Amino acid sequence: MTMLQSKEHLSYHELLTDKLVKVIFKDGQEKEKRLLRKFQELFGLKDIKQQIVCLKEICKEVQECHRGVNNELERDLSLEILINIYLNCTPKNTVKRLLASNFQNFSDDLKVLVSQQMVQEVTLKVMSEVKDTETGRRTINMIYCLMENFALGEQCLTQVFFPVFQFLSRALELFMVAKRSDLSPVEDNEVMHHCLACVQALSKLLQRCGGGGIDFDPQGHIPSVSMTIINNIILILKSENFLLDCKTSGSMCLTLLLKLNLGPKATDLILEIIFSESAGKDFCSPAWIKQTSLTRDELSQLSPTSCLCLWCGILAQLDVSDLLQHSENQKSLLLDIMLDRVLAMESRGSDATGKLQMARAVLMWTTRARACLQWNCCEVRVCRELTGTGHLLQKVLKFIWTIWEDSTDVIRFTAKDIFESVIKVHKASVAVLGSGTDDRFLLDLARSLLSEVSWTSKGKYGTLRILAENMKVSSLLQFNPDLAMDILNNLKEQTVACYASDLYDKLLSQHLKELSIADNREKWQKIWVWPVLRCMMGISTQQRTYVIEYILPKLLKTGKDTLGYMISSLCDSNQSVSDEQLGALIMCLRRARVMGLLDNTVATAPDHLYGVVNTELVKQALSHTDDQARLDAFALLCENHKTSEPISQSEFRLIKYFIQWNMKNQSPSFRQHMVAHIKKLFLRFKESEGALCRKMVPKNKFPEVTTALSIYKAFGSWLFHFLLHSLYPGSAFARRTTALSILSLLVHILNPGNNRGFDLWEEWQGCHIQTLMECLTDTFEDNKIEAYIVLKHCFSQGLHLKKMINLSEVEVLDIGLALAGSNRPQDCTTGAYLLRVLLLQPNIQDYLVGAQEILTNFLTPSTIAHWEDLLNGTQSLTGALQMLPLSNHNSSGGTILLLWILLLYLKEQLQVAKTGLFIAAATKPMYPTLHCIRYILFDINLKKLPTEEMLLWQPLMEELLHCCLAISDIVSPVVQNSSPEGNVPEEAIKGVESIFTSEGKVSASEAERCVETITLMPEYLIVCCWRNVKEVSLLLGQLTFEAPITAPLTSDIGLLTVKQNEIIGEYFKKQLMESIHRGAFELACAGFVKQCEMLWRCNIKSLHKLPKLWLEQVMDDIRNDDENNKLCATRRSAGLPFFVQTLVSSEPPSTGRPCFKWTMRELLQLALKEDLVSGTPSNSKVHALNILRALYKDSRLGEVVTTFVADGLRASILGFQSPFWAVRNSSTLLLSTMITRIFGVKRSKDESTMSKKNCQTGRQFFHQYPSLYPFLLNQLELATQNISDTSQLHLHPGLYPVLMILGRLFQSPLEGADTSLNLAAFIPHIIRCSSSPVLKTRIMAAKALQPLVQKGQLNSVMAELLDIIPSIPVLAKHSHVHGVLLQILSMIDVMLTMAEGIHYEEPGLLTWTEKMWLVTKQNPCYLTKQAAFEVSEKMLCVLEQSWSVQKSPIIGEIKTKMEKALDEEFQSGVYNKQAWEPGFVEYLTVIAKLELQHMLHNCKTSDAFTTKFEVLLDSKLYEVRLVVLDMLMSLFTEIKKCKELPSPHMERSFTMTTMSSAAWDCVMSLLPCLLEMALYREQHFECQVKVFKVLDLHPLLEKKDWKDLCLKNSSAEILQQCLFLIQSSRREEVKAVVTKFIRWLMQDFLEHWTDECLVTVDALIAVLKDGVRTEKITDLQLSVAMVIKHNAIYLLRDSHTTLGTKRMMEFWEMLTSLQQEDDPEVREIITMTLRILGNARAVQPSLTLDSLVRTFVELHSRTKGANCLLTLISWIVDNESSNEGSERLFDKSEMNVFREDVLFYQILVKYCLVVIQSASIKQGNLAVSPDNTGKSIVASSDHSMKNSQKSEAVSSGQNTNYNIEGILTRLQLVADREEKDFVNYDKMVPQEKVDFAMVLELIRAFLLKESPCSVVYEKGTPFLKTSVFQEGLLNQYKIGMLRSIYNLLGDLTGLPTSKEKPQSGTEKNTYPNCFVLC
Repeated sequence: MTMLQSKEHLSYHELLTDKLVKVIFKDGQEKEKRLLRKFQELFGLKDIKQQIVCLKEICKEVQECHRGVNNELERDLSLEILINIYLNCTPKNTVKRLLASNFQNFSDDLKVLVSQQMVQEVTLKVMSEVKDTETGRRTINMIYCLMENFALGEQCLTQVFFPVFQFLSRALELFMVAKRSDLSPVEDNEVMHHCLACVQALSKLLQRCGGGGIDFDPQGHIPSVSMTIINNIILILKSENFLLDCKTSGSMCLTLLLKLNLGPKATDLILEIIFSESAGKDFCSPAWIKQTSLTRDELSQLSPTSCLCLWCGILAQLDVSDLLQHSENQKSLLLDIMLDRVLAMESRGSDATGKLQMARAVLMWTTRARACLQWNCCEVRVCRELTGTGHLLQKVLKFIWTIWEDSTDVIRFTAKDIFESVIKVHKASVAVLGSGTDDRFLLDLARSLLSEVSWTSKGKYGTLRILAENMKVSSLLQFNPDLAMDILNNLKEQTVACYASDLYDKLLSQHLKELSIADNREKWQKIWVWPVLRCMMGISTQQRTYVIEYILPKLLKTGKDTLGYMISSLCDSNQSVSDEQLGALIMCLRRARVMGLLDNTVATAPDHLYGVVNTELVKQALSHTDDQARLDAFALLCENHKTSEPISQSEFRLIKYFIQWNMKNQSPSFRQHMVAHIKKLFLRFKESEGALCRKMVPKNKFPEVTTALSIYKAFGSWLFHFLLHSLYPGSAFARRTTALSILSLLVHILNPGNNRGFDLWEEWQGCHIQTLMECLTDTFEDNKIEAYIVLKHCFSQGLHLKKMINLSEVEVLDIGLALAGSNRPQDCTTGAYLLRVLLLQPNIQDYLVGAQEILTNFLTPSTIAHWEDLLNGTQSLTGALQMLPLSNHNSSGGTILLLWILLLYLKEQLQVAKTGLFIAAATKPMYPTLHCIRYILFDINLKKLPTEEMLLWQPLMEELLHCCLAISDIVSPVVQNSSPEGNVPEEAIKGVESIFTSEGKVSASEAERCVETITLMPEYLIVCCWRNVKEVSLLLGQLTFEAPITAPLTSDIGLLTVKQNEIIGEYFKKQLMESIHRGAFELACAGFVKQCEMLWRCNIKSLHKLPKLWLEQVMDDIRNDDENNKLCATRRSAGLPFFVQTLVSSEPPSTGRPCFKWTMRELLQLALKEDLVSGTPSNSKVHALNILRALYKDSRLGEVVTTFVADGLRASILGFQSPFWAVRNSSTLLLSTMITRIFGVKRSKDESTMSKKNCQTGRQFFHQYPSLYPFLLNQLELATQNISDTSQLHLHPGLYPVLMILGRLFQSPLEGADTSLNLAAFIPHIIRCSSSPVLKTRIMAAKALQPLVQKGQLNSVMAELLDIIPSIPVLAKHSHVHGVLLQILSMIDVMLTMAEGIHYEEPGLLTWTEKMWLVTKQNPCYLTKQAAFEVSEKMLCVLEQSWSVQKSPIIGEIKTKMEKALDEEFQSGVYNKQAWEPGFVEYLTVIAKLELQHMLHNCKTSDAFTTKFEVLLDSKLYEVRLVVLDMLMSLFTEIKKCKELPSPHMERSFTMTTMSSAAWDCVMSLLPCLLEMALYREQHFECQVKVFKVLDLHPLLEKKDWKDLCLKNSSAEILQQCLFLIQSSRREEVKAVVTKFIRWLMQDFLEHWTDECLVTVDALIAVLKDGVRTEKITDLQLSVAMVIKHNAIYLLRDSHTTLGTKRMMEFWEMLTSLQQEDDPEVREIITMTLRILGNARAVQPSLTLDSLVRTFVELHSRTKGANCLLTLISWIVDNESSNEGSERLFDKSEMNVFREDVLFYQILVKYCLVVIQSASIKQGNLAVSPDNTGKSIVASSDHSMKNSQKSEAVSSGQNTNYNIEGILTRLQLVADREEKDFVNYDKMVPQEKVDFAMVLELIRAFLLKESPCSVVYEKGTPFLKTSVFQEGLLNQYKIGMLRSIYNLLGDLTGLPTSKEKPQSGTEKNTYPNCFVLC
């Protein structure tokens, strides 16, 4: 019987024997046999839920029947049926649990009957022969379920213990035999799981039912059966590839078997055989044990992992008394043997599996140790040994510190579990011993973790969490009062965020329990809640995100008063809410609402939402500058605890406001979250609308429900039209992708809609379908996918192309085939989607059958004849398709016809390519057609094709495979050519003559043009070739993965044969082994991955062996190193690493990856092979190194590769010593990969600073890779043997990598010393490196010394280093001295980090004062002088940190000698000296820094200070000048920060503590010198940039009056010189800083205005306008923005400017341009500028543009109404869309992806209407109609026309209002006619009458200049000429907008206007796009 699926109904065929079936369904059942009729009813039901109900009734009736008198037969028969159903059901079936529960609840006597019947059935099953693995597994599952919470089942198994035991033994033997046979990886994995289930069933049987096992075996057969099981378990343990769980379960079973057979003597046997410990003289191993594999010899062959599994099983199953039982030498398993054995395994294996099993073994040991302490007979000695300070737990703690930072998550989690178990063991032992309340062990542990371990350590959080559970949180807070902020500050890192939040949650909840008194609640909130609020108001976006995601919900769960505290802290009613507070408040409310903490039913004021927040505050949050704040405000509106709650009109209004202005956010994360919230909104929309619709019954009609539904419909209609209008040409990518994503959700969720509710499909029109069709040309494929999905939904509703836009199938096929033959790569995807759309049209199969007419445009007559023959000839495809079932008639039939058309088209292109690859590349490059075939082919689920269709597809597959291989053969000469990419290979050029000689195929002119095109632009040929390889590879790879295979010797029919799969494999092998171009073999690899995944899992024997066979073949080729093979030894072995990498990485991990391990061993053997000194380099070694590099880099291999890391590192280091460059080069690349694999991806670009995340502790590193310790030490010893030999340059090739690795290690304070891995052994060799004549070696040695010196060795190492430096110059070897000084510097850096715990020895410090001749003139070496100065400076820092009275003379002596040396250097004029000695420049920069520090702290006279500064600034070396400027810049930056702090005394305190008052005055007086240097003297561009940055930060420049600055030049003169520098400089960095500096000049310049200033201003405007262009660097744009912002009052306000209206408007134009730039910093400055001009609050970027134009209109419409309107119109007229120019192979990317011309046009038109309407009201030409149809777009509701206006004005105004209404319909993106606008109407009405004549003239001139404004309706244009088409639409839209305003102004003014329409502008010819027709 087959196994029953858990979700299927019960079937008697699967559950009952034939005998019982006949009994149940016997004809003419008596009426009395109710139970049998019930069973008939049961099996007649097809619903599992109904069957369960029926079974419950049967069980009740069985009990009633049992109570009867004459129903025994029916009762017994029913029990037999029920028991059969129970036993034959699958383990997870609900019926099985139901029956077990009912059996258990039967009466006792009925239970006896059940037990007897069950025993019979079980005996029958276990005594029968095990035919196959499936049958055996079903019976094992049955046995296991009987013991799973089923006491009755256990009783039954106890009665038949031996037969069951014997059956499990036979089943395990069967599985082991199957395991040894030749299986595919999938089958092998299945058999291993069978073994696991069998072993687990055995273990459970022995535990639950094995107590009386010997009693049920009077004949003594149990030992013989046990022998078989033990032998199989040993085989499992010896196998490398067996599942780890199976080995562990087998070990537990082995222990239980020994206990079953030997009883108490089992422990002696385990000690004697497994642990080789003498159990005593009296012990003798039983004879039957000696016949098994359980011997010392067999166990010695076990791998370390298997040993750990064995010991773990023993620990788990032995009793506590057995674990504490002593051997003959008084050793117990638990305390003396097991832990040491487990920890000793650390040095034997480094693979992740072994480490995990060792961690599990240690965890098991701690668990059993705790069990021993809970044992009543536990001795006091044992308790003392198991305390935290005892040696046993200390060993465990050291092991935890080793693995708690492991890269494998599960090992880290196990380390945390071990730590928790250790704490429990310690507490249990303390409880038994009765120690005091203060637990010093826990306190010391907590102090060490808090103070000595970095917060970057992941393990720190878990251990602190456990300590918080076992000690008071208040104790932790005593050690670290800022614990909460320390944890929150680390939420900035994604890798530790979840750990930190978990710790924070535990601490706050535990602390809350401790502070149970109500008065302490406020204290708790200040400790834990307020820091969270501070973070939410902080500037770190990532930290804020993680706080909100992880911590805020946990805080809110602590009680409602927490939410109240948050609201009161963030929203004070007496004060305004800041942006930061508003963002945090909304975030809290959003989370609270999701959690149901906000009561929505409470009646509140109409201007409040949810009873707590003002609606206006929410609207402010929806336009917040912070993305997260806006998202939270939006989520607050969208999410609800109750989805059926109606959405209010105010909520809809706010939602529309958010969607309107957030469509083009540039953050992908923002867009994803926005779409997710909108999905929740749509679900709530549908649910709540449905609830309202259900109230709309005919009898009860509520007006409020009708109103609510109308609001729903209005919102749905608005959203639909808004989304479609957002897809206009030129819209930003972000807007398009967001609109399409929302539209896709809309049609998916609201289809079908609610009855009487919003009907989405009523909104669709032809223009909308056309707009979506144009989205298929989008360059971003995800947008194509979304558009296709929406179109698919439309077609399912009958909105087909022919019906909606009159686009026929002929036209779609014509366009699709044209794109499928295009030579532009971007066209092929568009063509593929068009053809997929074609297949969705009705009756497409019938159309394609008769499509010969359109095919003549693309296919030759011979091909057309072939097509007709295919349809109606020998194959008769048409007839075969007509025979298909109706359900597949349109889908699969149309697809196969279209694929045949494309395949014929491809074959024609293939013929062209055979004629000449040049012509194919230029005209028909083949890959677009392949691309279309691939997309269309895999729309069909090939695996589910019925058999009759398979026969139709097979010829197509065969032809397709033939074409793919032919294409590959044609392009291979280019792809596999050794010429560089981009050059035309000679082989391809040689074929040119064949083009001209071909008869009649290609004209001579066309051939010549093709050759010329390719020769001039070789990218055509290269792209054609490698894209063909890409398409062929992806197509064949996906085909092998998805297409079913025709299995040999079976009746299964597939699409591909075994032979075809082998051919495809050979194709991939050839491409990867022989391709040269990286693009080709990378893409071939993508397809090969698909095939390999299929092959490894294939059940066909000949196929699943292929990957292993290919691996063996390629390894033979590499090993043989034959010159005739085509393996590429250059280009990093080209595709060879990809080939091997794909084969091994796709191998199923469940089988242990044996092929991968074999490959790694082979490769490492080749890589570690020694090179011969003479001869040629070994290509095999180069290939091995390159392949190893690829495998170590592959993330898919994960931790499997860790086992081979040590050998890989050895191979890379030894490769440095090869005499051949190729080997050394590959070794260098491998070393880089190994460093990344071991230490992680590099976090910082600076080599001098290494992130802790890229380092490991020495213990962790060498315990993970123990073999590297002797290797690295030996290499270092060899490398430093003769390093100090001055007679020759000695640079050992292995020294550099060894130093690089040692430099990435560091000491951990928790690890302590490890005698087995003494890092101090490296120190003498590192010190010896200081004598190397190679500078790089000395630098790296100094860096490597740091992690090797422990805290207690610092003084001795320092003394040793200082002793090396000679006391007199005569004995000095400067390279050696320099190396020693670098190492001293490194040691001082260590001292500075741990100065508190170090006691420095006086003799060592005195020694340094004797070495200070190095800083004097006695030392001629600049390198050593530089290092000596640095040592002296840092030595002072160390001494001052640990200051004492005894050290004062030493400090004074060092300072005196340094100052004297610096003065000598200054007096000698060294700063103006030009020398070329090594290290001279670096030396000068160091002493210049020291000189500056000395001057700032000790300056007494201004003259000396100024003199020295001027000398330094006049230095001939720009590096020295840069030092001075960097110092000034850092100084001014700190002053600026201090001034921004709230304390008024901060600046003074900063000045007094940083420098002397004389130095402060001197620094301030440097302004003239700096100005002169910047404007006239400085020529080096770096110094130019720096000096202007210093000037920009100078505190004196903030003064308003320049007269107080004592400058020689006026601001006008300085401005002119700045403009000269900008115009003459070629570096934009210089232009940017000079432009930024100009902002300080403008105010004084404008205040002292003269007529001569006009020229300067015009030049300035020209410079600034040039700086705002999109192609300029961001810094320059920022500078221009800052100039305008700093002087906004003077440049942008009418009442303050002296520039004139025209120039003022130009500055406004710059603002609008800058606001539309990509860079968010630029836009942020524009937002700040608007704040200066009077805007109340900063808003988001999209809304800022609207706010900018609004501010412009508000400021200038009253005084300069005509100029204001003229400026707005000129911005529309002068705004030119970017022209792509000549067409290229690839489209150029947009320079600005934020700017949207249409959005800008609509905002301008909106405010043009504002100005026009305001001016019309002033002039009395505009009325507001009573029905409100022409209401003002700017006025609030209380603004209306005065009663004194004449009726004529009303009549005229109604006509104008109608025109305004018409224009408003085209402003979908920026105007909502249902909402009141935010513009203050009082600011808009002009003071004087506005003259519109100039505006009309400007528009008329533009309209006359432009071509006719409509796009001719050519259906193929949007797809074939996309850029031209979109430009035409934009131009048409622009002209239409201007013409509307032109006509409106004509109506208002009565001036003559030309109202005739353009010639081509008729409605008939207008393009049917919703953007144009809006």
